[in-house]
Amino acid sequence: MKDSVTLYNEIKGAVDKISIIDTHEHLIQEPERIRQTPDIFETLLAHYLSSDLVASGMSLDALAELRNPQHPLTDRWKIFKPFWERTNNTGYAYAIKIAVKGLYNIDELSDRTYQELAARMEKRNQAGLYHWILKEKTGIDRIILDTSPETPLTHVDYNLFAPVFRFRDFIMVKSRPELEHLEKWCGLPIHSLHDFVTALNTEFNRVQNSIVGVKIGLAYMRTLRFDKVTFNEAEEVFNNIYRQETFERIVVENKHRYVPAGLSLRDSKPLQDFLVHTVIQLAAKRGLPIQIHTGLHEGNENILVNSRPTLLVNLFREYKEARFDVFHGSYPYTGELAALAKNFPNVYADLCWLHIISPFKARQTLSEWLDTIPSNKILGFGGDYRFIEGVYGHAVIARENIARVLTEKVEEGNYGKSEAVQLARKLLRENAHDLFFPQQAKHTSH
Repeated sequence: MKDSVTLYNEIKGAVDKISIIDTHEHLIQEPERIRQTPDIFETLLAHYLSSDLVASGMSLDALAELRNPQHPLTDRWKIFKPFWERTNNTGYAYAIKIAVKGLYNIDELSDRTYQELAARMEKRNQAGLYHWILKEKTGIDRIILDTSPETPLTHVDYNLFAPVFRFRDFIMVKSRPELEHLEKWCGLPIHSLHDFVTALNTEFNRVQNSIVGVKIGLAYMRTLRFDKVTFNEAEEVFNNIYRQETFERIVVENKHRYVPAGLSLRDSKPLQDFLVHTVIQLAAKRGLPIQIHTGLHEGNENILVNSRPTLLVNLFREYKEARFDVFHGSYPYTGELAALAKNFPNVYADLCWLHIISPFKARQTLSEWLDTIPSNKILGFGGDYRFIEGVYGHAVIARENIARVLTEKVEEGNYGKSEAVQLARKLLRENAHDLFFPQQAKHTSH
């Protein structure tokens, strides 16, 4: 029996050679990134670590000042430094530290180095940046990109990205101006729920050949319990949008306008539920998987119980023809997701985001899932970042985690080394390929 270090090194070497299919990112396209001057705080605190700073006591006003590149970098470092000392123990901070060292050759973020980091980030900010970080340094083949109407699909680099699309503007509609916006977007009049469903179908048909899935990220705003609603029940809510007689003032194209007030999220829930079911039906008909945010929310002070994965059971039971990619390990409900993926053939368990929420919990979860869930239904990595440096740091952690867990499984006698390496290929590449690109030929890892 090989010693643990040798075995780990051999498995880790094999894991490092796998060309990843990344199941989830929020990245802007390279031309937009290089048009901007990168700022170490505006860029690296776009999310995640910023939430830890707030949780440690930083005010939202201080965070806004910290992210503002118009303020001197030296002044902002003084704001950041004491809170960095409070938070540099977390997984979010670990990913940043890995990126700072691995990409910009800076050993630590400190008084001595922060200005040099800013200079090196700016120097690297040129054409080819994405290929260097995502392909050469991170070893990613394809990225499943979270998009919406704000991210035109025509602007996406399809050599690297494969978009999924949110139909949030349809699902969450609750006011007359929102309906008018969708009329303009789809080029169709919307006067009834029948018209609205026609517009949704039209939008689905417009994007279906450009996307590999749909995304439901509504847990930030409401519960994930999407009840079965009749057309008539949804129609009553839709008609209530037009019945509103209370007006509110809004600004449209720099002009003040009085419009009928919208419905509340609570009052519009039956329409939302009906539309979520409709989107799932449309996706399933086209063979597109449905990604769903569950578990922890980015930011601070959200209602965590709204995003328990067990709230989705009625969807899993009804739509057996659909495939559900359930996100973020459902942290902290990782065991619930394991039970769901074990029980339902159409449920896939995705570790995206989890490796940086807690590297330890990600290893513990993966170890449990390998004992629980059929191996073809575990998705091992999605960076879930808005900036590419975070993707790199996260991927380093994910490869380390997967190698460590598989080494332990081999040492425990669960399987041999070659089987462990094959499992790593499934986790980082093959399972995502089969879910999102089932019609494409598989390519071997580099």
